[in-house]
Amino acid sequence: MSKRMVDNDVECLPVIDAERVLHGLITLSDIVTKVVYRSAFGWELKAEEIMTTNVTTGTLDSTVLDVVKAMKNKHLKRILVVDAKRFL
Repeated sequence: MSKRMVDNDVECLPVIDAERVLHGLITLSDIVTKVVYRSAFGWELKAEEIMTTNVTTGTLDSTVLDVVKAMKNKHLKRILVVDAKRFL
């Protein structure tokens, strides 16, 4: 996963299932603070063990102002946009 992030110059990746339903978000910060720390002890981790699960999202109907307000209020750098079924 971290290789995909580096190869594509992105700082986060959504975690989705086969139906494209959003389940979480993995950031470079997650990898650095959790994966690197735990790998020092020889533990292998799955995406579900390090992803952020309480992901703030916008909808296709959200206004830019609504998204900006949510980002400001929650101190976020990004918000994923999903449809009513949480599909990306």
